[in-house]
Amino acid sequence: MFSIRNNFVSSVFVASLISVSILSGCGNNQKNEANEQVQKGSDVKNINEYNGPPVELLFLDANTGITEEKFEEYFVKPVKAKHPAISLKLLKVTSPAKDGIEALIAAGTIPDLVADSNTGLNKYLDMEYAEDLNPMIKKFNVDLNRFEPAIVETLRGLGRNKGIYGLPFGMNYGSLLYNKDLFDKFGVSYPEDVITWDKFIELTNKLTRKDGEVQYIGSAPPTPVNWLRQYGASNFDEKDEKAALTDDKHKYVFSLQEQLLKIPGFINGTNWRPTNMAGGTIAMQAGWIMGTTNLVSANPPFDWDLSAYPVFKEKPNYGNSVDFPMLIVSKASKHKEAAYQVIMTMISDEVQERLNKNGQMITALKDQKMKMTYAQDSQIYNGKNLQAIFKVSPAPLPDYSRWKSATDTYINAVAQEMALQKKDINTALREQEERANKAMQELK
Repeated sequence: MFSIRNNFVSSVFVASLISVSILSGCGNNQKNEANEQVQKGSDVKNINEYNGPPVELLFLDANTGITEEKFEEYFVKPVKAKHPAISLKLLKVTSPAKDGIEALIAAGTIPDLVADSNTGLNKYLDMEYAEDLNPMIKKFNVDLNRFEPAIVETLRGLGRNKGIYGLPFGMNYGSLLYNKDLFDKFGVSYPEDVITWDKFIELTNKLTRKDGEVQYIGSAPPTPVNWLRQYGASNFDEKDEKAALTDDKHKYVFSLQEQLLKIPGFINGTNWRPTNMAGGTIAMQAGWIMGTTNLVSANPPFDWDLSAYPVFKEKPNYGNSVDFPMLIVSKASKHKEAAYQVIMTMISDEVQERLNKNGQMITALKDQKMKMTYAQDSQIYNGKNLQAIFKVSPAPLPDYSRWKSATDTYINAVAQEMALQKKDINTALREQEERANKAMQELK
């Protein structure tokens, strides 16, 4: 079975947790019993005020990209407006070895709250860092049906022993950004609102060409990892605890990758996966709307528009895999009540609408009308086909294995070897599966 690599970090954290429990003592039993009373009403706007003493919570942003300015505007201000006694101090990860969660715990600095993506949760569960939020959900009568269904499914799937270990404060969404100037230049029709990957490859083929001294490339495709997630291909066999990279699903997805790699001009030297659409020589980019927003906010030198993230013909309703930032509470926090109030503030309609309209992230709520106002205040999508991205739903994750991150590196290596070493699909998958299994054995 899986075990913690850093036993020292784990021991430090557990010791801290025991210490907090002892200090809490019997004197808090009556308070805890009182706190278990379920709040009446389902509207998160009616949550109780925080009645504790002034407190500063340590808030670690693990990988959501929150800047100091955005943290102040979209976290500190709304929390302070609702709960004046609660302050937030932002901790940023500049280097995992220096100030990541393991390093902080080893140094005795335990964040009260962590913001991380759903794909990062397993780490906090393995460390026994994350608090089960089911009691909080019951106490504050949080209606999980308010959230995007794929988010709730993922929260339940990621949990262990039926626990829910985080709540979302936004979500990402797949999108297809395309350069209208290049489509016009080469006389190719724009993508429809929803296209298949087969059509995506066809368009890539038509738009990958050299004109004078300039090499144009038809598309910047997603990573192989994202392609596999969207298709529902699991990289890990939970029963046998082994990597599973050689099944038919993997072979099919990499056959699409192979079609792109074989297009003349698609590979540029050692660059087998084009990504720099901002330069104006790439016709399409299948990625995340947050990345698209950042790109178009910088006023790229071409006319552009949007379509939905491409779909597999076998699964026409699903776009990119579900992806969302979530707030995780520390088991060892001495200020859980304050941390819960922060979460309740961030999932409120008011804050969700503000984050959405300002283009910081798409709301985690399933409110379609609210989604349609994404980035409305910035006006960067005025006159653009933004609504098209919502014509497909986020694809559910194929599995919630704690080994996911251990196999991702080997998945991307398959495509690289196909591109640069000209390995066939079966050989590349088999060899990387063997490497993944060897690496996982060393982690057990």
